[in-house]
Amino acid sequence: MSATKAVTINDVARAAGVSRQTVTRALNNMPEVSAATRERVVAAAGALNYRPNRAAQGLVRGRETTVGLVVSDLRNPYYPELASELTRKAGLRGWSVVLCDLGSDVDVARRRLDAVAGRVDAMVGHLLAAGEWRGALANTPTVVLDGPLDSEKHAVIAIDYEPGIRAAVDHLRATGHSHIAMVDAGRTPSIRRQIYRRLLREYGLHWSPDSELVAPDTNDGGVRAAARLREQDPEADAVLAFNDVLAVGMLKGFARAHVSVPGDIAVVGIDGLDIGTLVTPELTSIAIDTAKLADTAIELVAALLDGVAPPDERLHRIVTHTLTVRESA
Repeated sequence: MSATKAVTINDVARAAGVSRQTVTRALNNMPEVSAATRERVVAAAGALNYRPNRAAQGLVRGRETTVGLVVSDLRNPYYPELASELTRKAGLRGWSVVLCDLGSDVDVARRRLDAVAGRVDAMVGHLLAAGEWRGALANTPTVVLDGPLDSEKHAVIAIDYEPGIRAAVDHLRATGHSHIAMVDAGRTPSIRRQIYRRLLREYGLHWSPDSELVAPDTNDGGVRAAARLREQDPEADAVLAFNDVLAVGMLKGFARAHVSVPGDIAVVGIDGLDIGTLVTPELTSIAIDTAKLADTAIELVAALLDGVAPPDERLHRIVTHTLTVRESA
């Protein structure tokens, strides 16, 4: 068999010397199959590393297909928006969605993931490429969001941040801003911060260590980051935040300090969340289309359940952000 060609039920039937209907009955523990035949079918399926069509299994067993959505923190409004879209897209196929909030405790997260993986036909989510989750996902068709395209074990939707961040920097330059700071969400530079640095070098714009801050990606983290930025880099006339939650917090922090946005400093977030339209000034953001992301994820789940196996290139997709200009920049 080719490494990229999925083993089919017909291959198992040929290897076991039975019909495909017998394979279906044997693998689903249905009656009218002898113990010896069932054993032979199971052995053939194991030898061929056969991955059953989980959607078809659901029909045989009389239940709907269930998809597990894994998120890191439901308090971040990005995840409820994604969950809403994914649930809607899954519902169009008659599927249901089970939500798994990993939280910050690794041991608790592992137990939650193990529990959900045993109840669903496929998994979708962020953070699934991390080594500590591999065991839980070994036997579950999985779509990794914002993962590397070189994955040989999972379907992957990679997110290309550069077009959106470049559009934001171009917009800031066009509106007279040349001293752009950034607030990241972790001490290790994120891909977003790496792109920010690269673009500043490319355009010959000001950069110094004082132009970069790190803060928790929470509203309160953004409030505190706004105060620190005015102390640490008072010449900054624009700031790119790691996400919209941080950016909204910064708007609040600047308002408390009587700093005008965008008059004194422009603020740009990333994600394009609905909360950006509920604040004053409304937030300019580098937006991802969560409906398209969810639709692509469900398409890949369907492909996995139909027997397309990694590392097939059909299981690798890329989505990009677009700049949504509002009042804050």
